[in-house]
Amino acid sequence: MRLFDICTRKFYEKEGEKKVKWYRAGLMKETDKGTMFLRLFHQPETDFFIFEKVEPEKKEEEMVIKY
Repeated sequence: MRLFDICTRKFYEKEGEKKVKWYRAGLMKETDKGTMFLRLFHQPETDFFIFEKVEPEKKEEEMVIKY
């Protein structure tokens, strides 16, 4: 299993110096079988499943945006 931190950053100034503060917002887990889960700390006890986006095959004329 692999674990990843989900982080965000906030910029601020202190005594005229620009600084950055990092916050852990969650955790992502990847199992040995490749399944991925995301847990955000502001939504405890809720796992989000992560799936690779697969685009269906389309004909070229269907891919054109029509106004």
